[in-house]
Amino acid sequence: MTNLQRIRAIAAHYRSLQGLRMLPWFLWILLFGAVNPALGLPQGQLDYQLLLIVPGLVVPWVVSRWIGAYYDRAFGQIEGLPPRNRTLEVLVGVIFVAVAFLGFLADSLQRWPVSLFGLVMAVAMFVQWWSSGRFLTHYLVTAALLTGISLLPLFGIPASGHWYTLLGGFAFPIVLGLILSLGSVLGHILLVRSLKLLLQVKP
Repeated sequence: MTNLQRIRAIAAHYRSLQGLRMLPWFLWILLFGAVNPALGLPQGQLDYQLLLIVPGLVVPWVVSRWIGAYYDRAFGQIEGLPPRNRTLEVLVGVIFVAVAFLGFLADSLQRWPVSLFGLVMAVAMFVQWWSSGRFLTHYLVTAALLTGISLLPLFGIPASGHWYTLLGGFAFPIVLGLILSLGSVLGHILLVRSLKLLLQVKP
């Protein structure tokens, strides 16, 4: 990739590369998945889970805002280009949320060995990587890992052939939180390395 192409890619995907912004949310998913079985809360008992979900949303939101301020101080701000077709972007976003939610509901029925929600997330990550001109490599890594863990039950891992038999059904949220957290850190590393390479270029 030439320096000009790198500059354009960073400018176009500057916020996506600020992976640490999303890290608090992904760690929240991880902790939510880990705390439930630790407290003995069964999957699907939303009356108990909401005690953790609602107050817990404040913490990752505050930390994410604080990390965003760090990015602004350390790397500055880039004014993004206006979307080419905002209506289409909004429509795609709504469709993605709807499909992801349907995948989540399908997983909650516990009838299929694979995780449909994990596969939907993997497709979204792959599309992000492809649309960036194959620049956002952390999305490709995350997509590959999500695809792998979503399909593992087909190969007898876990032995029961279903994710929901592990840790009361919370094994997958734990693994999902780990993978998404890893992807966010990789995005941050890619941003820092790319900016360092650009700074080394002689004017």
